[in-house]
Amino acid sequence: MTQSSLQSSLVSLTIDRRYSAPAVAEGLALLGGVALLAGLAQIQFPLPFSPVPITGQTFGVALISLLWGRRAYRVVGAYLIVGFLGAPVFAGGLSGLSFGPTFGYLVGMMAASVAVGRLAERGAARTFWRALGAAYVGSALIFACGLVGLSQFVSLDQLLVAGLLPFLPGDLLKNVLAAGSASRATRLGGGSGTSTIA
Repeated sequence: MTQSSLQSSLVSLTIDRRYSAPAVAEGLALLGGVALLAGLAQIQFPLPFSPVPITGQTFGVALISLLWGRRAYRVVGAYLIVGFLGAPVFAGGLSGLSFGPTFGYLVGMMAASVAVGRLAERGAARTFWRALGAAYVGSALIFACGLVGLSQFVSLDQLLVAGLLPFLPGDLLKNVLAAGSASRATRLGGGSGTSTIA
C-alpha cells in the first residue's frame, strides 16, 4: 500500500467514525420516537358518542417536538408513513391510508410537530410556561385539523362534543406533563431543548 493510499484510507476511516456514529444514533432515536408514538396510540379510551378515541399520541407529539425541535417532523412523518403502509401503529392497532374520522387529527399532528418544533428551536423548552404555551399551539393545530376532518362524519351541531370538548381535560394534563418533562430535560442538559434525544 502506498503512502497516499494509506493516507486516503485513514482520512476515510476518520470521516466514517466522525459521521456514522451520529447518523446511527439519529436513526435509532428516530425508531425510538416512532415506537413511542405507536405505543402511546394504544393507550386509548373510546368515547361512546364519538368515533375518535382519547389517546396518548398527542402527548408524544408534544414531548418529541419540544425535545427534538425542527427534527420532530421526521419522527411524526415516519410514524405516519409506517402506519399508512400497513403497520398497526395507529390507535386500536389500525393502519392504512384512508380518510376516516381520525385522519384530520393525524394531519394535525404533523402540523403540530413542525410548529412546536420551531418554537422549541427558539428556546420554548427552556422554561415550563413557554413549553406549555408551545404545546398548546400544537394542540390548537391538531384540533383544528381534526375537526375539519371529523366534520365529514358527524353533524355540525355534534362536532364540538364529538371532537373537542371531551378531549380538553386530558389535553391539559398531557401538555403539562410534556412541558414539565421537556423543560426539566433541557435544564439538566444545559441546552436549548433540541439536543436532548439525539
